[in-house]
Amino acid sequence: MNNRYDILIIGSGLGGLVTGNILGKKGYKVGILEKNPAAGGCLQSFIKDGVMFDTGIHYVGGFGEGQVLNKLYDYLDVLPGLKLRKMDGEGYDRFRIGEEEFVYPIGYEKFKSKLFTYFPQELTAINKYIAIIQEIARSVSLYNLEPVEFDMQAFYNKFNYGNAWEFICSITDNNMLRQFLAGPNSLYAGTTESAFLYIHALISNHYIEGAYRFVDGSNQITEKLIEKFTDYGGELILNEKAEKFRFDDNNISSVLTKNQSEIFAKNFISDIHPYYMVEMIEYGKIRESYRKRIKSLRNTLSTFTLYVVLEDGKVPYMNSNYYYCPEGNVWGASNCSMEKFPEGFGLYPVADSVDENFTRGFSVLAFMDYAEVEKWENTIPEQRGEEYEVFKEAMSQKVLNKLEEAMPGIRKHIKSYSASTPLTLKDYTGTYRGATYGIERDCRNPLESILLPRTKVPNLFLTGQNLNMHGFMGVSMGALLTCAEFTDLNQLLKDINRV
Repeated sequence: MNNRYDILIIGSGLGGLVTGNILGKKGYKVGILEKNPAAGGCLQSFIKDGVMFDTGIHYVGGFGEGQVLNKLYDYLDVLPGLKLRKMDGEGYDRFRIGEEEFVYPIGYEKFKSKLFTYFPQELTAINKYIAIIQEIARSVSLYNLEPVEFDMQAFYNKFNYGNAWEFICSITDNNMLRQFLAGPNSLYAGTTESAFLYIHALISNHYIEGAYRFVDGSNQITEKLIEKFTDYGGELILNEKAEKFRFDDNNISSVLTKNQSEIFAKNFISDIHPYYMVEMIEYGKIRESYRKRIKSLRNTLSTFTLYVVLEDGKVPYMNSNYYYCPEGNVWGASNCSMEKFPEGFGLYPVADSVDENFTRGFSVLAFMDYAEVEKWENTIPEQRGEEYEVFKEAMSQKVLNKLEEAMPGIRKHIKSYSASTPLTLKDYTGTYRGATYGIERDCRNPLESILLPRTKVPNLFLTGQNLNMHGFMGVSMGALLTCAEFTDLNQLLKDINRV
């Protein structure tokens, strides 16, 4: 292990890997430090009973020819050989809201036409919704890989579109249309009080323009990014947990690991949750008001996930996701309680190359508060004790019952299942209290809940899902913001666009 770098990145999630690749390609000597034996964070995949499941990336948008992620990952030279499957153009997301079923088709013309079919009396509201979503998506230069004029006030103003739910309610009195339009909120764990219209718009637009699944696991992105990273001379250091920054005056000089290794660099980039980042900074090196602000930020809810393996050749392949909201309310993060757990769920079928005609497994996600598993937080994974295992099984049965309610007869085709809890997310992806999407972006207080790359330490920067926005698209674009601290952003965008 080399212990001196131009830039040391702590954490090997998507943000760390993309940032490391771009900076390595630009000629920097970069190291990536990872506490776990495998890199990738939420990109990791794992095999259960012969079926490969994804940890966190269940589908992506923007990979169509000429689209943003297609261009970025082509620039990173990981696009060739990437196994993607375009989802059902007639309905990539399917919703059961109360007693009614709806679909989100790919493409704005299809989306608009389908909405008119469902709600023929709501043409004005539908047109206004689509117009605003597209307007917001077009207004954010970075998300279109267009030249950026960096004025911080202008940057913050992009977030001032207000509350997503309030906007939706302002354009229609039709409750079912309101629920339909708010459907994507589960992709950012939004609540009716805090949900940014800005984030809702970017996520909705991202998938309406094109939705894809990784075939045979999202970890293929990790593998390709690591391969390119090492080609640029980068070094990935596994099984080394960063524990403490050491300072030379006001700048960080090195990081000390749990194994007592000391790694030096000129600059440091954190791809870990900011809560843990500030815990690595000794008192007196940052203002306590900054430390307090970071540690007091609200985080999104966590999830309980059931990984279901199905009997071969029994369940036809589902080329769409399925969201079950039997109570007629899509705001699962606003209505999370153990009394009704799970009130609903999101179901994401596995896409693999073994059998394209039948579904071999799916992940079923239901929101769960970390408080439900907090009493086991100091236990060791795989050794949490019988009480924890009993809890997991009880929750699994509740999810299976809800699944059978939504898809009668599915239980008889289940070969096996396993579960992860908020503790699993905390321990394996490093997110604070198992927060599914990290820090909650709160439209009531945008200046506090939206973070930029620069921290209060001159040579410490941020990347990853807690910077700007989460998700595959958000993290990828956030990596560009981080790289802008080390290279000319607009020249980088020209390079990505092959101009």
